[in-house]
Amino acid sequence: MSNKLMTLEDNKYRLLHAMTMLALRTDDVVDGLKNSLYILKDNLDSGNVVLHKKDDGLYIHYDSDATMKYANKDISCIVNKTSKLIEKKELFCVDMNLSEYFKSMLFMHLKTDDNDYILSINNCSETRMDSNFWFLLRDTLQVILKRAESYERNMKAISTDLLTGLENRNSYELRLDKLNETEPNLVYGLFDLFRLKYINDNYSHAVGDIYIKEVANILNRYWPKTKIELVDDTEQLIPTGHAIYRVGGDEFVLLTTKENMDLTRVKAGLASGEAKMIDLGVGGELQIGLNLGIVEHIPGEIIKDTYMRADALLSEDKRKMYLKYGLKRRQ
Repeated sequence: MSNKLMTLEDNKYRLLHAMTMLALRTDDVVDGLKNSLYILKDNLDSGNVVLHKKDDGLYIHYDSDATMKYANKDISCIVNKTSKLIEKKELFCVDMNLSEYFKSMLFMHLKTDDNDYILSINNCSETRMDSNFWFLLRDTLQVILKRAESYERNMKAISTDLLTGLENRNSYELRLDKLNETEPNLVYGLFDLFRLKYINDNYSHAVGDIYIKEVANILNRYWPKTKIELVDDTEQLIPTGHAIYRVGGDEFVLLTTKENMDLTRVKAGLASGEAKMIDLGVGGELQIGLNLGIVEHIPGEIIKDTYMRADALLSEDKRKMYLKYGLKRRQ
């Protein structure tokens, strides 16, 4: 047995404690988890340590782009070949004759209330270690993951609008605090629901909630926060650069850095057209729809001024819609 292995055997509790402290002493749970995996990798003298979330293929930690490339290519094969062991919640060490980079790998199944994970450790010389250490490691990582998931659930509850599932005003304000006002490619959009008060007053707030949710779904389809792309033959969730926030009863904000004004205007027009066709299930023909104001943020402009320009356009759009239908404001 190597001197390094003897040292690790003697200090395994210290290692697990160090991993836990690194993960728990920071509010950035992802960064804490990465630090925890780094210290594990260093102590095991492993070529790589990867924590894979089974359902969506999210790699929480990897060492390099090259590692990601190999992992993306082989992880589906790994999951398929080890699915029976995973279902039994067993710890296992296998050589599956995959690419050279993934030979001599140790796999560990980690289960939390929310997710299933696979921890893979490759090129690890300590596979002969007392099996009790590996089970203690599994238990330690499960505690760390549960804490991370609890934090994420709490953050989601704070930042998510319960009715629509979109990000809420809290999330919007946090985004503004971090927004770089010199951003050269930011498009700012304001939307609100035409005659929501009329719907609430005459058909009930329950019908108004249907109106709000349907509009939220339309906006989310045109500007989703993530999209699925094929990366090295593996489906990955990729951020789009779009964000839709529900910031008031009938008011939504779009912030996007990934498309130009012309495209945003076209999509906004299509979204507005769809909103007019929403079936609220109350019969009759209703004059409903989506008012909008879309502007391009001027680098260096304070975001409040950007908002005011968008709000002016939205107010004008609303005025024209009332004139079009021959209605009085707040009717």
